[in-house]
Amino acid sequence: MKKLLLIILAIMPFVAIAKDNKKNDNSNPKYLEGAITLKDDKVVFEEKIKVPSMTKEELYNTMLDWAEKRFISENNLTSKVVYTNEEKGEIVASAEEYIVFSSSALSLDRTRIYYYFYIEVENGICNLTMNRIKYWYDENRDGGERYTAEEWITDDMALNKKKTKLAPICGKFRRETIDLKDELFTSVKNCFGLKLINNNTSTTTQQTSENVLGKVSVSQLPDNLNEVAAKGKITITADNKETIVSSQSWGGFGKMFNKDVAYILIDKNLSEISKIMEENSDYKVSFYSSEKASKAEIIVECKKTMTQTLSSEELKSLNQNIDTSKEYIMYICEVTSAEINQ
Repeated sequence: MKKLLLIILAIMPFVAIAKDNKKNDNSNPKYLEGAITLKDDKVVFEEKIKVPSMTKEELYNTMLDWAEKRFISENNLTSKVVYTNEEKGEIVASAEEYIVFSSSALSLDRTRIYYYFYIEVENGICNLTMNRIKYWYDENRDGGERYTAEEWITDDMALNKKKTKLAPICGKFRRETIDLKDELFTSVKNCFGLKLINNNTSTTTQQTSENVLGKVSVSQLPDNLNEVAAKGKITITADNKETIVSSQSWGGFGKMFNKDVAYILIDKNLSEISKIMEENSDYKVSFYSSEKASKAEIIVECKKTMTQTLSSEELKSLNQNIDTSKEYIMYICEVTSAEINQ
């Protein structure tokens, strides 16, 4: 069991990962060949997000609100929305912020990063672009050094000759820039997910199937499903029987054998839900924005792939709120579909 536990925990998506572990991950494919895209010899990151249920006007207003909150000037750093055109559905932000490579009581290794963030919306579609990236490194030492992304984080500069590892110096700029890009794009996706949930909780009109956003990828689901479950309710449905479970039962998403998986934690003493989970291989997890809501905002359909009995102490790193006096069964299941309802 101990060996199996170590294998499972090694692939679980722990929320808190030591920063130093991440910084030493110089062979992660996420940062290697092909991670940097060029257009006309310029570093450009692009993402198209489909939100079929939202009009151009709704998308524009949502993104303008997001951009004005995300890009704000702080201290001596200037970030702001510099251009808007509602008719064309265009928003442009100019950003200046710090990327911190490492920090201790004795030293601080960081760089300023400058970039432009372009947003263009139309009915049901939001296009994102991040480009014109520049760095000002070690500014407090003789004026520092300035680089453009094109001369500093491309494959030729930031990877070793075999393209199997990040280069010692340029590599950290490449890694943190990619992480920043991912954070921005994910933030926008989460914004749409939360917007749909908020719209649903504020309306009292009867909803129809026409309001369903439909099938989405796991990456398009909000990151704060634990908060949604805690404020509302979470249920598990199997064999046409829906059972309310504690918000602590939600363990989050991860990857196993290149497939999206979800982690469900069930108290062994809850015989009814334990029996349902044991007797069924297919089930769905539903998230409701309030305890009185009759329609789930988010539904995740799953197929059970693995189970493991774990003590609460072994699960502490996954969910700090777990009752340490109980023992849990962890169900790892492949996500077969996910949807957001409006």
